[in-house]
Amino acid sequence: MMKDRTHRFKKSVAKTYSPSHITGFFEIRDNKNPLYKGSVGCGIVLESGCVTEVSRNDNLPVKARIEINGVEVEEEANTTKYVVDNLVGKYEVNVMVSTDFEVPIGCGFGASGAGALSTALALNELLSLDMTVNEVAQIAHCAEVENSTGLGDVIAETYGGVVIRKKPGPPGIGVIDRIPHRKEKISYIVLGKKLTKAVLEEGGEEMKRKINETGREAMKTLMRKPCLETFMLASRQFSLRSEVISDKCRDVIEAVEAEGKVASVAMIGDTVFVIGDSEALTEFGEVKESRISEAGVKII
Repeated sequence: MMKDRTHRFKKSVAKTYSPSHITGFFEIRDNKNPLYKGSVGCGIVLESGCVTEVSRNDNLPVKARIEINGVEVEEEANTTKYVVDNLVGKYEVNVMVSTDFEVPIGCGFGASGAGALSTALALNELLSLDMTVNEVAQIAHCAEVENSTGLGDVIAETYGGVVIRKKPGPPGIGVIDRIPHRKEKISYIVLGKKLTKAVLEEGGEEMKRKINETGREAMKTLMRKPCLETFMLASRQFSLRSEVISDKCRDVIEAVEAEGKVASVAMIGDTVFVIGDSEALTEFGEVKESRISEAGVKII
């Protein structure tokens, strides 16, 4: 995927932005090739995301130092480390990677995908690799799949909007469509962390079967009338039937329904979201908000 580059590096620092992504429902599509492995489904891309800055620092004792929200990390950043290894490994250069998130990590916002994608684009800029957006996103997608931190966030975060993932994989391989939307506000409440890797691995084949069965039904529901309202109904249906949500999330969904609105859960996380405002959400904790993003990853 990456072109061979032997010329001198022209920049010393680069900065990029990636939006975050809430998956409403999904169906797992396995493949031995990570470029063709992923998920189909639908989700909302949010303006609240992350900013990554990469810089050359040849005085570092290691090939790359990775910081998340100002704290140096190792195992927690395996997805970003995969990107760094693949893009920097062949060059005689050490880099500093610093990512600041506006959304919580491990709560269903596609943070690992956003971090990997913004890092890949920033390194492409820093090292003058001349890769296309598709090539950059393919590296980030493989990083997610290989580390079991996500299946479909990268392609959505590349483009923005309300994204229907019709064929699994990154840009250039996966196929998407988008639901027309205004710049609606999304309100959400975070109840805790739930790691994608843990849920998929601990749940086993029975969990995957249930997810895929309910994911297919949700997609059928959405495609009968592909609009934002149908997406929320299909997403709620998936949340309640797939058996991957907590009792607390179920309680919040029911409370929002009692006020005549539709809430769902960010997959795979412990976060409940609604379109617009909801008084019921305030009963369960701090309510935060973001707008639907009309754009994807970009250089700042």
